Amino acid sequence: MEIKVLEEGKPYAIALVGRLDTNTSPELEEFVGELYDKGVSDIAVDMAECSFVSSAGLRVIVAMQKRAATGGSLVFRNVVPDVMDVFQMTGFDNILTFE
Repeated sequence: MEIKVLEEGKPYAIALVGRLDTNTSPELEEFVGELYDKGVSDIAVDMAECSFVSSAGLRVIVAMQKRAATGGSLVFRNVVPDVMDVFQMTGFDNILTFE
């Protein structure tokens, strides 16, 4: 997976390219943790090129959502149908914000 920085504004926009799985979710967790440490509180995640999200990826997304709920925002954009199916099957479509 690749994390592309799209815009360093408010929100801080990133794109996920590839698979968010057991092997790649630690990279996203570290990247987002560094953003929060720098004071970034609003994040937009473009998922147009993210083809798969595993349970490990969902765990990172839940952690991001919890962090956003304490004074920031988290929005997902351009979620592909296969990934949206995962969000719907797990109930994440009820707790995440989509554009």
